[in-house]
Amino acid sequence: MAKYDYIKVSKKTKLSEKELNALKNWINNKASKAERNEVLENLYETSSTMGAIALTQDQVNKGAKYLYNLGYTPRGSERKNSPYGMREEYIVKNLKDIGVLGFYDAGNFWNSFYVPLYQAEGKDGSTMDYYVAGGQINIIG
Repeated sequence: MAKYDYIKVSKKTKLSEKELNALKNWINNKASKAERNEVLENLYETSSTMGAIALTQDQVNKGAKYLYNLGYTPRGSERKNSPYGMREEYIVKNLKDIGVLGFYDAGNFWNSFYVPLYQAEGKDGSTMDYYVAGGQINIIG
């Protein structure tokens, strides 16, 4: 497994799946509180000045497939347990891009557990912010 300079990785404007997973694992398992805060601040600054941090095209395709599968069957009909409202359905059907905004603390009162916070963008510029924790999608914006 490749060793990363996590501070430098957190300042990048495009992340691969390997880099994102390594960063997530490091934040949750090995980083000191000061290092974690610095990395989270770097990600926040990058995403606030440039919009969402870009992902590789493979990750965008994988994410688009995942989002579509949550709401629709392989034949294209809406699932009965779809987590989407009308706005989210439009974004998923007309997906332009997916990026990372930073990390979301999906832990509880006693433990922190950081997961990537994604932003899906529709062709008209509308966005949906979400994270995946415990096998469930959580739409927060």
